[in-house]
Amino acid sequence: MNKTIFIIILTFFAFTLYANEAKDAYNQALQYEKNGDFKNAMLLYKKAASLSVKPKKLETFLKKYGNGTIIRFGQNEIKGYKYKSTDESLKQIIFSSFDVKPYRMNYLLPFTYDSVRHVGRKSAETKFQISFKKSLGKNLFGFKDELFLAYTQQSWWQTSAPSTPFRESNYEPELFIMFPYASKNSPLKAYRIGILHQSNGRGGLQSRSWNRVYLNGIFQKDGIFIIPRIWYRIPEHKKRNINDASGDDNPDIYDYLGYGDLKISYPYKRYLFSLLLRNNLKFNSNNKGAVQFDWTFPLPWITDTFGYLQIFSGYGESLIDYNKRNDKIGIGFAITR
Repeated sequence: MNKTIFIIILTFFAFTLYANEAKDAYNQALQYEKNGDFKNAMLLYKKAASLSVKPKKLETFLKKYGNGTIIRFGQNEIKGYKYKSTDESLKQIIFSSFDVKPYRMNYLLPFTYDSVRHVGRKSAETKFQISFKKSLGKNLFGFKDELFLAYTQQSWWQTSAPSTPFRESNYEPELFIMFPYASKNSPLKAYRIGILHQSNGRGGLQSRSWNRVYLNGIFQKDGIFIIPRIWYRIPEHKKRNINDASGDDNPDIYDYLGYGDLKISYPYKRYLFSLLLRNNLKFNSNNKGAVQFDWTFPLPWITDTFGYLQIFSGYGESLIDYNKRNDKIGIGFAITR
């Protein structure tokens, strides 16, 4: 009799313990659902069910939310599907989200002015740049590396001229792989190897293009970022002549753009100062190069958009002007930095 009573008491306490635990899990799930945390709500509903307490709420929840995922679309809710991969496809359809991210600066300079006069164009014009990248794979070589496909476009728009034509656009598709460098106390933070094509999309004698492979590093020292880059132009063996415009568009481009560039950036609070330097390293009368200063600053009335001042002096601002000097200043805004 004593043994039977002991078993009954033990069973009673066990049932009470599990019931209380299930009740606590159930109540917590209710709270999570009320707060919109549907993932944790479903986990706790399942826990309550596994403890032999199967509230009807669990059935209702699973019927309503499928596998527990939910997609917010404005004030509405879109039910998740059985498979996570289906949910990801749905998000891409609704939000056009394909993990595309900004690459270089995205900006619009409504007003730029070139103090150097050029035939056939106005000194005042609009300039803008769009740039984005897409990850193609991670850890391909076992170094926590990441492979990217990128695209950058710069355009110069003669908004002060009649009919406001686009004077020049440069197109730059790029493939590169980024390697982090995790050595303790090293100023080198990462390095990148890439291949890029740059052209202005024109034909005939106005065509400009070249292909490069490059290597650059990202260094940080006392809050300053230093990014040197060296490149090698992939040769075009066919030379252009007066009867054939399909050869090398710009065989002397090294003489003006050199073999690399150096970018120095300094962030201060919400301000960012950058200096881009380029030189052909010919220390004589044939020395050519360029310098560009960028300053982005916060705009108090717009969130995550920055005022942007750009000053450029030298050669190679655009491909059509790779061998012409420009001294320009522009003002506008940047949506990424």
